[in-house]
Amino acid sequence: MNSPAVSNRPPPVLAVPVEVFTTPGPVVSVCLTTESALPQAAQRVALRWKTLRAQLVTGGAPQAALTAIDSLIDGSYIAGEALFAVAGPDGLLYSAHLPEPPETDSAHVGPLPHLVPLLAATQTLLPHLVVVTDRLGAELIAVLPDGPDEHSEVDGDELHITRSAPGGWSQRRFQQRAENRWEANAREVSDALSRLVDATSPRLVVVSGDVRAVQFLREHVPARVAELLTEVQGDYSTLDEALHRSRQLVAEVAADDTAALLSDYRRGCPEGLAVTGPDETLAALHAGQVDTVLLDPTRTVGHTAWFGPALARVGPTPEALRAGGVHDPQPAPLADVVVRAAAATAATVRIMPAGTPELAPASVAALLRYP
Repeated sequence: MNSPAVSNRPPPVLAVPVEVFTTPGPVVSVCLTTESALPQAAQRVALRWKTLRAQLVTGGAPQAALTAIDSLIDGSYIAGEALFAVAGPDGLLYSAHLPEPPETDSAHVGPLPHLVPLLAATQTLLPHLVVVTDRLGAELIAVLPDGPDEHSEVDGDELHITRSAPGGWSQRRFQQRAENRWEANAREVSDALSRLVDATSPRLVVVSGDVRAVQFLREHVPARVAELLTEVQGDYSTLDEALHRSRQLVAEVAADDTAALLSDYRRGCPEGLAVTGPDETLAALHAGQVDTVLLDPTRTVGHTAWFGPALARVGPTPEALRAGGVHDPQPAPLADVVVRAAAATAATVRIMPAGTPELAPASVAALLRYP
């Protein structure tokens, strides 16, 4: 099979270093659309950045931070569909190229990084496999958010693959020989796929290609792999085409994850395993109780929380922190304080759809590790 043209996929999103949270502000956070398919992409990206940059200058952004992000703009449209960057008074702290553009460009200056756009983007980047198979073998790619994509091929035995009828009494014998070889090739693909599943722990395996080859593959994969398989119909004869189709399927899995968290939250409230509202969530983060924060950033706009030098020292008021021994509490947007405390306590932050009814009017809630 021919190798796919997947070299232009953006690099993986890297883990955010702790320096992003500990560097004294003001901190600049930017999420910029860098769509490569548009005409004059470079000029469009430069114009978008010029607009955001002017806003940041007005907001008091440090010159060193702006200069550091300036250096990322040229050629950014080649690396992905969005650029996310955080910079401080001493320069760049973090950057990543994302595979999908944001809903809107954003630029923030504040005492803490504004990571909500990055979290919203990366929570849909689930590890998954894409397989395109035919009667000779298959191409497989593992799409891994925390590492480079892994591409492999399986090339089966081409002998006796054709089913062209030779005529006469031998016709059925030739057809059966072809069927046997197809099935043997499918076993090889099954073995390769199973090894890749075990090595990468994907959430989903998207399969496309020759109908009979897909059928054979389904018959031979073990149960642990079969439960992950989703077949895409239509003309997905190349790996790039199947990769494009897989994005929607992965987004659906991510949406199911969000729905499952909301279900857990509803069950956890009467059992003491969930809290609602900024005050309760900040207190639980401070105590290290939080497993997952549910955050609707559209409802946190204009709301402030307070933080201290230690990453998990957070509270709804400066008095609450002073009572805990923090001498000089600092204010910051509620969403940014919550994300910082979650990072400090190994809690997950789930960005919820705007207007999620379960979070009205509180804007934030949390599932707890223990009551």
